Amino acid sequence: MRTGKGGPGGRSSTGRGGCRQAGLESCRESRLDANRGGLTVGELLGTLESRLELQLAPGAADLDRPIVSREIQKPGLVLTGLFDYYQPERVQVFGQSEVRFLAHAGESAAAVVAEYCRRPPPLLVVTRGLAPPEALAAIARQSGTALVASPLATADVIAVLLHHLNARLAPRVTVHGDLLEIHGLGVLVLGESGIGKSECALELVARGHRLVADDVVEIRTQGDRLVGTPTELSRHRLEVRGLGIVDVRHMFGVAAVRESVAIEQVVELVRLEEGGRFDRLGESAQAWEVLGRSRPMFRIPVAPGRNTATLVELAARRELLQRLGINAARELREDVARRIAREDAGGDSP
Repeated sequence: MRTGKGGPGGRSSTGRGGCRQAGLESCRESRLDANRGGLTVGELLGTLESRLELQLAPGAADLDRPIVSREIQKPGLVLTGLFDYYQPERVQVFGQSEVRFLAHAGESAAAVVAEYCRRPPPLLVVTRGLAPPEALAAIARQSGTALVASPLATADVIAVLLHHLNARLAPRVTVHGDLLEIHGLGVLVLGESGIGKSECALELVARGHRLVADDVVEIRTQGDRLVGTPTELSRHRLEVRGLGIVDVRHMFGVAAVRESVAIEQVVELVRLEEGGRFDRLGESAQAWEVLGRSRPMFRIPVAPGRNTATLVELAARRELLQRLGINAARELREDVARRIAREDAGGDSP
């Protein structure tokens, strides 16, 4: 991000550059070192600098200020003095109407400056390449709030901000398991340590399916979806006992990995014990719940001689067929019911 020319009130150029306050490298370091469950202003600016062509206005901006809300706010009525509508935890976006209003607000702008300084937002964003009015520059100077400008249209800036904020600040959990894309279906494989999840994943990758995460899966919400991703350290890597760490991307090619996938089915690997009870027909799956969302789950017993990868692949194929209305268990039950009805009626068996 480049600093605006001629101070905060001057019109800024729209070229791409670096993060002025602590340097672009500081923004990037913030993005790498920050807790993955949170987000700072510097991290956001370092990530979106090129995409939004952001420019940071002169002044001592607090780039370590946390961003806690996934929502943004266009102030609108707040600028007229209706401060009950002000949401200070949100990134504030100023389009053409807000900038023009503040530029001609006169003395009434002082009340806006005072309120924003009393409860400063994490970030002020001006769109359409407009010069930030003096009121916004005063807020930035007095409260240490970062003030940036983008030449892009307001709707485009808001869309990018919302997408990134939702991706980073959505509720998330970490689970022990492997995540793969099998025939286009996101399948999460769970099970106790040492049961063979990684070996199963390796076999599935060798068959042409795609690895998303091994051992640790980060899951976040995205609307009604559950999106799974790997950790930074485990990305593209898979641990195989006896062989160590395998780089799946280098060994099998870039088509063998994915950065993320929506989780649509869960398979739990369990040890086959004498007397254990498992579903014989598979008419109804159990429910696996996380972050307020539920996904179908199947428990697959693991024992010597059973091909775990084939069973997990079969579970994915079964789910895809059921989406097409093909349910072998239901069809069997209906066939049995029809045969019983014919026998009760004294009819001949087919």
